[in-house]
Amino acid sequence: MKNKIAVVLALVGAASLSGCSTPPEGDIRVLCPIIGGAFGSVAGGGGMVAGVIGGALVCSNPDLDGDGVANSVDECPDTPAGAIVDERGCEIVEEVVVEEVVVVEEEIVEEVVVVAAAAAVLIPESCEQYVMVEDDKVVGFEHILFGFNKDEYDADEQAKVDCIAKTVIANDLKIDVAGHTDNIGSDEYNYELSKRRAHNVGVALLAAGVTRDAAVEEGKGIAAPIASNATEEGRAHNRRVEVRVYN
Repeated sequence: MKNKIAVVLALVGAASLSGCSTPPEGDIRVLCPIIGGAFGSVAGGGGMVAGVIGGALVCSNPDLDGDGVANSVDECPDTPAGAIVDERGCEIVEEVVVEEVVVVEEEIVEEVVVVAAAAAVLIPESCEQYVMVEDDKVVGFEHILFGFNKDEYDADEQAKVDCIAKTVIANDLKIDVAGHTDNIGSDEYNYELSKRRAHNVGVALLAAGVTRDAAVEEGKGIAAPIASNATEEGRAHNRRVEVRVYN
C-alpha cells in the first residue's frame, strides 16, 4: 500500500515539475487519466480502471482559467483569476455611465423701454428762453447779437448757440443761418460782414454736432432790419444772426 501511495505522489510531483500549474490542454488530457488511475490503484482491484475513466472524464473538458466555464464553451480562456464572467466565460466589465451634462446657454435679451416724450417738441433743459415754439413746433430761436463792426459773437452769446444746436439735433430740424448788420458803412462792406457773421455761427453749430446739410448760411447785409437804425439800441438789435427753421 505504501508503495502505491509513493507511486501516486511520484506521478503528481512529476506532473508538477514537468508542466506547471496550468499545462497545455493536450498534456493535461494525458496526465489526468494517469493520475486518476494511480489514485484508483491505491484502492486496488478495479479501482485503477475506475480512476483512469474518472480522470479521463474530468480532463476531457477542463477549465484551465478556473472561471467555472469549461474550455469547450469558454470564449475567453485566459480570464484573470477571480474575475466575474458571463455564460461565455468572458469577464463582465461594469459599464461606467457618464452622465452628460448639457449646458443650455440662456439668451438674455435686454429689455428696451421706450419712454414717450411729454411733448411733441424736445427742448433741452434751461434752453426754453432761447427757443420759440408755436403749435407744438419749433419756429425760431433768440437772435445771436454782435458788437459794432465785429464778425465774432461775444462770449455771453455762447449759451444761445449751444441751446440752438441741442434743439436742432433733438428735433431733427432743418435750419438756415442768416447774418445781418446795421446801416453804418457801405452796403458792400455790410454784406460781406453779414456773411462772415453767418459763417462763424454756422461753424459753431457744426462744432456742436449739427450736420452740415441741416444748416445753410446766408448774408443779408442791411436789407432786413428788425429795429430802427436811428438809435444805438435799434442798431444793436440789427447786428445779429438769425437761425431760422424751415421744416
